[in-house]
Amino acid sequence: MAQPSQALIINNPGFNEPWDIVEAELNKRGFRVARCPNRQAFMEDRAALANAEVVLAFGISFGREVMALMPRLRAVVSPVIGTDWIDEKAATELGIIVANGQFPEHYQSLAEANVMLMLVCLCDLHAREAILRHNLPRPPHPTGRMMAGKLIGMIGFGHIARAIEERLRGWQVRIQTYIPRAPRDPLPHGVERVALDELMKTSDIIAVLCPLNEETRGMINAERIGLMKPDAILINTARGGIVDEQALYEAARKGRIGKIAMDVFAVEPLPLDSALRKLDNAILTSHMIGHSREARERVPYVAAENISRILTGTPPAYVRNPEVIPRWLSRWGKSS
Repeated sequence: MAQPSQALIINNPGFNEPWDIVEAELNKRGFRVARCPNRQAFMEDRAALANAEVVLAFGISFGREVMALMPRLRAVVSPVIGTDWIDEKAATELGIIVANGQFPEHYQSLAEANVMLMLVCLCDLHAREAILRHNLPRPPHPTGRMMAGKLIGMIGFGHIARAIEERLRGWQVRIQTYIPRAPRDPLPHGVERVALDELMKTSDIIAVLCPLNEETRGMINAERIGLMKPDAILINTARGGIVDEQALYEAARKGRIGKIAMDVFAVEPLPLDSALRKLDNAILTSHMIGHSREARERVPYVAAENISRILTGTPPAYVRNPEVIPRWLSRWGKSS
């Protein structure tokens, strides 16, 4: 008698509670679940490599060499939006689905956080708050600015960017975006697609919203930061490796750009001796600005549903590499 299909969960510090819920949900649906305490234990577990059909993990390097060791692997699942730790190109070439947690609460929370950061920077909230807290004299002239009339540049135009655009309708802003390839879905009315350098040069607010990959690593470099307006705002809630932090620090320190808001960094957590911490015109948060209770509560249930669909021969709801689905169905689909 054939054994039930097996999912493998690789533990991540601080994520045990969601993993426990995923395991319980899958067990209720009749699937076997194996757990590994970390990536090293997983790589040393021959049974896990031989039997796992789906791997659920977060932030653990998962490349071609690992996938090639797993003859039954159907999919690698990230419980969150980010998948930069998974080699998506290799997965696609091997016919393996990469699924993630691109559910509405996740990207809507990040969209709301981005709009909040835009407003906090424009209103100069922290400086105004410091006047009261430290009993400082009022500035002779207002330092805040309105959102209305601003040109907002979005680097990348996926679910998060689209949700930001929806929330800014009625704010009398203009929106432009840089997308390296033609979008799968038409851009909303009024959103203009431009070259990256043009976006950097003309935007009042720049939001980095693209994934980290070979094309985007270091993309916002010193030269492009140098194109920005002297009062422009740069917000990065995507991935730290996209922006040259040293170049950004120098530009912000010297007043060549207005303000920065960073939720992600090349090294996380941000080192205590990071020069970015010294900037008065920077908002720094620890890769959590878009995390909401609503999103956190849904994470394990969406992950369990993604895995359940995969193990029953149905593509999951949230797929990063949809081009692999026809090939995947021919091997793992219900009718195969």
